[in-house]
Amino acid sequence: MPEESNTKKKNMKICLLGVSFDTGNMGVSALAESSIKIILNRWPDAEITLLGTDTADREQHLEISGREVRVRILHLRFCKNVFLRSHCGVLLLNALLLRLLPWRKVRNLLCRLNPYVKMFLETDMAFDVTGGDSFSDIYGMRRFLIFGFMQKWIITQFGKELILLPQTYGPCRRPVTRMMARAVLKRASAVYARDRSGVEYVQGLLRNQDVSGKVRFVPDVAFVLDPHKPDHIDVGALEEVRTEDSIVVGLNISGLLFNGGYTHANMFSLKINYRELIYSVIDFLMKNKKVLVLLAPHVFTASRTVEDDPGACRDVYMKLSKKYPGRMFLTQGRYNHNDIKYVIGLCDFFIGSRMHACIAALSQSIPAVGIAYSKKFQGVFESVGLESCVADAYRCKRDELIAIVGAAFERRDQIRRHLEETIPGVRADILNMLEV
Repeated sequence: MPEESNTKKKNMKICLLGVSFDTGNMGVSALAESSIKIILNRWPDAEITLLGTDTADREQHLEISGREVRVRILHLRFCKNVFLRSHCGVLLLNALLLRLLPWRKVRNLLCRLNPYVKMFLETDMAFDVTGGDSFSDIYGMRRFLIFGFMQKWIITQFGKELILLPQTYGPCRRPVTRMMARAVLKRASAVYARDRSGVEYVQGLLRNQDVSGKVRFVPDVAFVLDPHKPDHIDVGALEEVRTEDSIVVGLNISGLLFNGGYTHANMFSLKINYRELIYSVIDFLMKNKKVLVLLAPHVFTASRTVEDDPGACRDVYMKLSKKYPGRMFLTQGRYNHNDIKYVIGLCDFFIGSRMHACIAALSQSIPAVGIAYSKKFQGVFESVGLESCVADAYRCKRDELIAIVGAAFERRDQIRRHLEETIPGVRADILNMLEV
């Protein structure tokens, strides 16, 4: 972390990497805004530049804790056109030139020729969250090269301080990705993991060398995201049907799992048929006549149907709504990350296959079960003392998963009280993490 004298600048200039507001994945958007909120909690007047995947450079306007915030968004590229000034290769070349020729005239020339170089040189420090779970090669080498390594490496080669915000680390299955990950982790001034197993994994990658306490556990930053009531909510007739005795169960269906992953062939090696599991979970819930089910998407990618949650939710609604008339409701329309968190907040109990949909529930003290397809669920639920509420779809059979849902549903009042006691402390720890 920078010395206190550095923090007395009128405006800290900070870069934020590894997140975006244009992916359609509300979890990534939640990470982006929450990271900005944490930075501003430490440096209220900071000028923040988000280096994202947006198609054009622009400004993002946010409302954070009742305050209007403007964030500049620049687009770093890694494509065939190597003459773009924003190309990662071009920026690495510029950083190398500055290291080889550390003269003011060279610096001034490169700044005039390339505004991205000027931005990097003027940056005080950089934060990176790697999409929450992309510091791994399980999504392919290209994605790891760009998000897991290249962007971070550029920061270090410009001589800037790099802080890795709470995220999942690994697995890195290839020797080359482990080598690249180790190089980045060694050069980061602070490494935050959002689960305790992540701390151990990072220490293992660094071969358990003395890292002077720079590897620390802090829960996922999205716990501090603010819900905003949207101007219009379309959840059918839910509010008209709902009574004081009703139990509204939110069900988040992952389009990616529903469609078998990008390969359409059980890409995540689940032990069950995910579609059949969703139908079985609804049938199980509906045995309780007080239950109303609200289907809640969290990833909106109509142009990429394999990932799209609304499409999967519609399929389930069309299949089962006639079987349970007046008891199933579909969230329709497009919502941003703050809006959909508010919608999830309408529920009394929640079941999610998108981890940040579960965080949206847990952070509002709503009892939740995560239908897990990766290890990241376990760590996040452990961070709030609810590891028993993770249903591992890659290890458990259908009946075991439904038993976990049923046990959590029966204990929902107890879980709610636990969350009401736990979440304020979790939020405080996250908001104040940069004070260390």
